[in-house]
Parts: sequence; structure tokens; C-alpha cells
Amino acid sequence: MENANEAIYIGIYTMIFVIALSLTIFLFSSLMDYTDEAYDFMHQQSNDAVMVSGEINRHLILTGQEVLSYYFNYIKKDRYSDKTVNDNIIVNINLNTKNETPLMLENDKLTYKEAINKIGVSNKYILTVDSRTNDNSTYINIIKATDEELQEEW
Repeated sequence: MENANEAIYIGIYTMIFVIALSLTIFLFSSLMDYTDEAYDFMHQQSNDAVMVSGEINRHLILTGQEVLSYYFNYIKKDRYSDKTVNDNIIVNINLNTKNETPLMLENDKLTYKEAINKIGVSNKYILTVDSRTNDNSTYINIIKATDEELQEEW
């Protein structure tokens, strides 16, 4: 009878140990999957490319289509046809590179076709964000990228 009780206790404790070990492995695997997805999400750019190092890619590279959406949302201010949007975000779009005389896109009366012709769909732009606390505004600066800058970034 004593041996039978010991065998039952050993069997139950072994079963509990196997269940606990299985749950631990499952939870650890789920946690590792979650951290991998979080890493990919935190290092993802708007074009779904994953950045490997934030030090190498200092600026966000935009396509002409993305710059066009900044134009319509922040300069023309037609987003949702609501003029009560946050005015603390100021967007400056420079159609020339930093080596050329600045050509700012400030006209808010352009049609879609005129805006796309000025911006150029095949052009690449660099976006930088500057927050200033003295006027509580966020400045988004978009400037046309040179080939050298694009090579440095990638």
C-alpha cells in the first residue's frame, strides 16, 4: 500500500512538472514572437522597409506621392474638409535640394495635377522633424534629396 501511494504521488508530481514545463516553453515562445514583431514595428518606415540601424538612417526618405499627401493635408489643409485641424504643425516643402536656391511650395490653390507636376512622383525627399518649445509648434521640413544623400542613407 505504501509503494502504491508513493507511485501515485510521483505520477501526479511528474504530471504537474510536465504541464508547468510545457506552459513555460509556450509562454517563452509567445514572448519571443511578440518581441520580434515589436522590433520590426519600431524599425519600420512608411514604405514598409525595416531599418536595421537608426544611426545609419538619420532621416526618413519620402516618395513624391508621400510629399503630395503632406501638401494636401498640411499646406492646402483639405484633410477631411475640416479647417479646425491642429495648427501647431507647420510643414515646409522645398522643391529644390539643399545645394540649390530654396523653392518653397507655399501655394495652397494648386490642383492635384499642378501639385504632382511641381513635386514630381519619381523624386525622393528627406523629411526632418523639429519641435520648438518656445511657440509649441512642430516643424516638418521636407527637402528634395540629392543622389549623394540617398547613397549616404542606404
